[in-house]
Amino acid sequence: MSESLENTNPLLQIDTGFRSYLNAYTRSFQNHMVDGQLDYAFESDFAVRQKIMGLGGWGKLAKSINSTDISSEAKHLFMKCDQAGALKYPEIYNIVKKCAERLELNLPIVFVRNDIDKPLIYSITSDLIDPCIVLTEWLVHRCTKDELTLLIGCECGRLQNNHAAFNWAFTYLNYNRNVYIPVERSNKSAVSNQLVCSLIEWVKYADVTADRAGMICLEEPGRFCEILCSLYNKGFVDFYGRQAENLDPQKLTSLTQVFSSQNARALRIDPALTELEKRILASNEFLNCESLFSWRNDLEGKPSSQKITSQGCDVRAAILLGTGGQQ
Repeated sequence: MSESLENTNPLLQIDTGFRSYLNAYTRSFQNHMVDGQLDYAFESDFAVRQKIMGLGGWGKLAKSINSTDISSEAKHLFMKCDQAGALKYPEIYNIVKKCAERLELNLPIVFVRNDIDKPLIYSITSDLIDPCIVLTEWLVHRCTKDELTLLIGCECGRLQNNHAAFNWAFTYLNYNRNVYIPVERSNKSAVSNQLVCSLIEWVKYADVTADRAGMICLEEPGRFCEILCSLYNKGFVDFYGRQAENLDPQKLTSLTQVFSSQNARALRIDPALTELEKRILASNEFLNCESLFSWRNDLEGKPSSQKITSQGCDVRAAILLGTGGQQ
């Protein structure tokens, strides 16, 4: 009888214990910080953001984004969209709670948009706005729990690594017509070519950082490749407007197994691979990284081969991305 009530009344599923309260509101990832960045983050992500912050025009653009663009977006979300919680979209709310717990992150606000009929997920935050994750009903209705966990976990990682302003800056580039256009873009000045090139370069590295956060959140991180391929094969279009079809997870998993037995100097990437395939291969390197197991103690003893250091993982990921670690 009680089990039946829990299935019909989501209020009965809420854990009201004091320990749960403490876990939810006193989490801190400070123990995972190394030299000012998170230990799972891709070094090139941080390095290129530092480079961007020193470029001419960035200060003005970032000020417009943080003071106007993100605030306008947040106002639209609060007025027009549904907020996920224990009663509304409880399945999404529970996934966000699990991701926040695994990343030792305070719980972000989650909005579900029904005003856009396409797959879309993104995150926003600023000095004035609490961290928010936004996804459309398209994803809610068409994605499995594992797919939603990966997507939401990646966005939690973007929040945790301060990607928001850089993501918003990307919407100013005339780079891909499918890039998400926010409700407000207040900066009217042209973006310099140097800034354009640096932001395009940064996105590749930011993806790897976000993918690693998503892996930490997955119940089975080893299924990352399978789950991400499934998303894109369903028609997923990411925030940057990129999409792909006919991704072969078995091919990419086989390549990962081959690469895992080779040292970094022996790694050779096939130039025929797409950018997305290279990204997946680069992100897969994290599956054997010691950092993953420091976040997920429940996975201890399960790596498919010998663990590698965070630094070694970054070197291998850069080679597989085709960048060779150059910024």
